Amino acid sequence: MAVLPVEKVQIVVHKSIKDQFLHELQKEGIVHIAELEESTPKSSSELTRIDEALSQLSSYKKRSPLSMFFSVKRRLSYDTFVSSTGSYDHTKTVAQLEKVKADREKMLVRMHQLENDIELLSPWQAFKENLRTLREFKQTDALTVIIPSKETFEQLSDIIADIPHSVEHVNTIGTTLYSIFFVKKEQSMSLRARLVENNCDIQDLQGLDGIPEKLVRQYEQGLSNIRETITTLTEQEEKLSQEILHLEATSDLLSIRHEKDDLAEALPETIRTTNITGWVLRRHLKRLDKLMDKFQLVFYEKIAREPDERPPVALQNVTLSKPYEMLIKLYSMPEPKEYDPTPFLAVFFPIMFGLCITDAVYGILLILISIYLMRNVTGDKSLFRILLVGGILTIFAGAMVGGWAGDIFEYIGFEPLMRFRQSLILFDPITSPMIFIAIALGLGFIHMMLGIGIEIYDDFRNGDYNAAIFANLTWFVLLPSIILYFAVFGSSPGVKAVLEIILWLCIMGIIVASHPEGDPKPIHQVVWAVIIWFVWYWFTSTAGALLQFKYVIQIPSIAYLGIVPLLIFEITRMKEAKRVLGKTAWGFYNLYGISSYLGVLLSYVRLMALGMVTGVIAIAINKIAWMMTGIPVLGIILAIIILIPAHLFNLIINTLGGFIHTMRLQYIEFFGRFYSGGSKPFKPFKFETNYVEIE
Repeated sequence: MAVLPVEKVQIVVHKSIKDQFLHELQKEGIVHIAELEESTPKSSSELTRIDEALSQLSSYKKRSPLSMFFSVKRRLSYDTFVSSTGSYDHTKTVAQLEKVKADREKMLVRMHQLENDIELLSPWQAFKENLRTLREFKQTDALTVIIPSKETFEQLSDIIADIPHSVEHVNTIGTTLYSIFFVKKEQSMSLRARLVENNCDIQDLQGLDGIPEKLVRQYEQGLSNIRETITTLTEQEEKLSQEILHLEATSDLLSIRHEKDDLAEALPETIRTTNITGWVLRRHLKRLDKLMDKFQLVFYEKIAREPDERPPVALQNVTLSKPYEMLIKLYSMPEPKEYDPTPFLAVFFPIMFGLCITDAVYGILLILISIYLMRNVTGDKSLFRILLVGGILTIFAGAMVGGWAGDIFEYIGFEPLMRFRQSLILFDPITSPMIFIAIALGLGFIHMMLGIGIEIYDDFRNGDYNAAIFANLTWFVLLPSIILYFAVFGSSPGVKAVLEIILWLCIMGIIVASHPEGDPKPIHQVVWAVIIWFVWYWFTSTAGALLQFKYVIQIPSIAYLGIVPLLIFEITRMKEAKRVLGKTAWGFYNLYGISSYLGVLLSYVRLMALGMVTGVIAIAINKIAWMMTGIPVLGIILAIIILIPAHLFNLIINTLGGFIHTMRLQYIEFFGRFYSGGSKPFKPFKFETNYVEIE
């Protein structure tokens, strides 16, 4: 409804009670702290440890499907929140979780190492000697080699024939040979190189000591012990997961304190006092007074804002309009002198949204889904309330065009439902799309004119009368007058004569006075308006004759002689004339802007397009599903399997599309008429939580 007035205040607090006062100020949540000098926020190690513990326990937390998409917080009263966290020793739980995590990581590292060793040694279990003996030869190297195939070994025999060596085949798995090559140490490198060049893999068993078969059994027993240990640690972790709720509340409490401590360090101070500069809603000044009465060493005063300082903006709207503040915040908060457009969004947004979907059954589903979400999701519920109202309007829009899950009633064949549907239909958009287009364009024209009207109101309120009258009011009168002149009163000469005068006045006002630059005297603007009108009348009359158009008001040819004295008058005062001509050049450019209004108006046709797409897809779904009913026995089941998910998908995708395109019409076509925004939202210093909603 309006931008709430705010007062800039300065609060002086004695250092001895600074922490206590900031806590109460945060609890009250009424002061928007002015921007402080940038400082690097300090991280809290204690808070970080709790958050890591919660992350560790996240897999044990019971989650509803809604938590994947929305914020679902526990609701606690402030007293319960404080008592539940104040008596809880989180350090013990966090320490136990950290120990479980560290021990499990050690076990996992050891487990992976044993698994790798087992995988390495398993093919060599046929070797019955201690692996240490392969490293004890003084003049010979023993190379444990994996050869891909017998063919490779046969080729290899010729390649390494010049190097004295011997081979012992230990095992064969598939086509792969596991062999040990014995070679003199001085020729070991040459043999290694040739083996690798021929796709052989030399395995490193240097760190292993023992008979492979016994080592594998030993490692497998070690793996079993590690898995048991990990299971025990997991059981301990699962038991500690019972502390999740306490840890979450503690995390929020520490987060609140950390935010308060960060602010306390950033505030400017003197030797004995701390100074807080901020903004308070004017209606909350009494609450601030009551807060001050709790402390003896605190006082505040209202101070004047800086000349170019822009205060934060808070909005006030009635219950039905308040959810739509969310859309304003997504775009940008209005300037303090701008009109808050939220009430108009509350009217036009659900109407346009309903026209984008135009299906009564979908509207009913939207209502049910919105009610469910409002009951189960915490935090800001504005989006769900917007969808709820949009669902209600969707029912009306769907009934108007006969959209009930497409044409499902026709397939069901239940006569009362079919009569009910027919009794509510105003038109069929498939056979009569022009009616739908007319509704979309008519709604768009009203929407566009309202935006111009708001800008006129803002201009008058802010004292910019020239812009209000010539840059906006002229268009506000001109656009509907054109429609009335050519479409409504085409056969009424008297009314057309009045409309011609109105059109001429608006056009001349736009051309001569709409641009803000220059400041000529009004007499010269009037003179040039008359001169340009004579030219305008002559040109449009000549062009109109070719198009079989004729003005009702006829100007005698002798009247054009009046241009001569007017031009002589302006030539004698050429300095003033130049100012008018400069504005006039821009005025013609502004008049060309009528094409932009046409483009804006045509963009509302998307309402019809989206509405018809929803209906056509729904009809196609029904037709495909009913084709399945021809299948014996399973036909009905298959039809239901197709109908339910397909219609839900159609609802979701067109709800998303309708919401986005309706937002676009508000942000670009409507706000573009009058709204600039750019203000900071009023954000008081208050409790901010991640897991608990403090009531």
